[in-house]
Amino acid sequence: MNRKERRKLRSDQNRPRKTDHSVAADMKNAEALLNAGDMVAAEKAFLEVTVKDPLNAEAFHMLALIAYSGGHMVEAGQRILEATTRNDDDPAIHANCGAIMNLLGRPQEAEAACRHVIDLDPDHAEAHNNLAVSLEVQGRLDEARAAAVAAITLDSGYVEAHINLGNITLRAGDPQAAAESYRAAIAINPNNLMARSNLGVALREAGDLDGAEAECRAALDLNADYAEAHNSLGSVLREKQDWAGAKDAFQAAMVCRPGNLEAHLNLAGVTFKDGDIDGAVGHYRNILDAHENSAEAHEGLGVVLLAAGQLDDAVAHFSEAVKIKPTLGSAQYNLASAAGGEAGEAEITAMRGELKNKRLSDLDRARIHFALGEINHQRGNFETAFADFEAGNHLGHSMLAKKGAGFDADAFDRRIDAIMSTYSADVLAAGKDGGDPSDKPVFIVGLPRSGTTLAEHIIANHPQVDGKGEIDVLRGLCGADAALADADDKTVADKADQYLERLTEGAEDAARITDKTPFNFLHLGQIKRLFPAAHIVHCRRDLLDTGFSCFRQNFTPPHAWTMDLGDIGRYFRAYGRLMEHWRAVMPGAVFELRYEDLIGDQEGTSRKLIDFLGLEWDAACLDFHTSQRPVLTASNWQVRKPLYATAVGGAKPYAEFLGELKDSIAG
Repeated sequence: MNRKERRKLRSDQNRPRKTDHSVAADMKNAEALLNAGDMVAAEKAFLEVTVKDPLNAEAFHMLALIAYSGGHMVEAGQRILEATTRNDDDPAIHANCGAIMNLLGRPQEAEAACRHVIDLDPDHAEAHNNLAVSLEVQGRLDEARAAAVAAITLDSGYVEAHINLGNITLRAGDPQAAAESYRAAIAINPNNLMARSNLGVALREAGDLDGAEAECRAALDLNADYAEAHNSLGSVLREKQDWAGAKDAFQAAMVCRPGNLEAHLNLAGVTFKDGDIDGAVGHYRNILDAHENSAEAHEGLGVVLLAAGQLDDAVAHFSEAVKIKPTLGSAQYNLASAAGGEAGEAEITAMRGELKNKRLSDLDRARIHFALGEINHQRGNFETAFADFEAGNHLGHSMLAKKGAGFDADAFDRRIDAIMSTYSADVLAAGKDGGDPSDKPVFIVGLPRSGTTLAEHIIANHPQVDGKGEIDVLRGLCGADAALADADDKTVADKADQYLERLTEGAEDAARITDKTPFNFLHLGQIKRLFPAAHIVHCRRDLLDTGFSCFRQNFTPPHAWTMDLGDIGRYFRAYGRLMEHWRAVMPGAVFELRYEDLIGDQEGTSRKLIDFLGLEWDAACLDFHTSQRPVLTASNWQVRKPLYATAVGGAKPYAEFLGELKDSIAG
């Protein structure tokens, strides 16, 4: 029965029951049962009232609240709508309708109910807050923020409204402002678990990992069974690369709330990050057994299978993820990277349509732009491809800027200058007898997209070598850039031992072990102090090709300098100055591996590389693409193929768009 039908019924029908004193008595009896906590008897009594008086709005209202309290949300929704059609003028009924419609995922109906309450009572803070929730779900973030602010203006002590404002602001990409809203909620109620857990999320996104961990642990001190806090803590520990701690936290979240899909997805992801391919596959398959339509599980499984070299299966799962959830930008991007050239016009049109979806997050929007760019790149539509790469980077640049994580080229220049002045030839010569004498470590460094993954695969296919990928341990172990410059020998030796223990785990018998962390080019002075006999391989590639390749790559985690052509050039110039410095202060210690040389003479260049490492030549190094080693980087597609020459000169089709990059590289 809609409102129009209800009005007609009230005007046309004589209602003798309206003055029936037995109805009033029955309502009083039902309310007494409800207040006494006897939900079964109260529900039966209210139902009897609706039989006697079918237009009794309050009876349906109470039945809705009983269904809600019992977790029967669909029934609650049906009954609250029955109540609203019987009474246009009760703000409480319509306010509860807005709340229930939000919980049912029906935001348009929730919005209508909340706006009706506000028309009846403009000072109804709860209605403004529920309106904010419905607008956020619809992607109307500015309107949602205004509604949440209105709720707080009406009731400054409204904890839920402060939390809601934080959620909206966080989704809008401003974690620092979101943190202030959560702190306001905590100031009102220090024991509010959601506020503390969400503050942990905001601080993590703002880059304050220690603060985020402290808030998550504070929530768990209040309630050790709060699943959201365990899940948030796991995400923080994942960012800290504490894989074991993160897994423990996600498992705890699943214990606190069995069937916790988000925590299980996180556990699967961090298991993969920890290098346990089989374990990650098992988790994702278990998730799909229970949730066969989980797009995130299909996409995650595709990523793991891709790393394991099972390319066809990976593509199948990416395709399924996109079919289930076209707005999942990471799945769209992975599928485009794998098979973008096969996408048809219908698929491309559908993806363009998703970009118009107001509920699409900026992150997913950026990834879909990158996916469209990749598709058009593979189809040879270079102008369209560049426009999408540019749009994706613009969104990414804006998101990082909101978090205060943009690229400061002047600050980076100052950092490079400081490293060069700190690690002089004299400093390195004075420390040459310290550290660990092991020659096992092989550090592969260079710019992203310069061939570091290819280099590691060539080296690691040698039978005496183990490849560890991007273990990224040095940055945390060494601390500040200058930390080891004047450290005593014992300190240096202790840190070398810690690193070597991590590097050699599971590879104790290998003659050489690779650490392919490209950004270790910043730490070569520290590396030389820790391991004077270490082998350093510097990967180089044409800077214009490298720069454009970075620009078209959707990096995870993001690198702010890759999102602007001018910033890429500034970064490259600073990197170039530092590498010239390392060549000068440690002559002969760095092997220069040019990508173009590998393409031109694969065997000859590979032989020189293996000889530099002090190993006998093995022809297996030429068959790197047959390796079953997991590949966890953006180059996982390329290293599953034999060497191909198309990446040389890869920027040429885009020459007319890269003037800023050329000028910036040249300075």
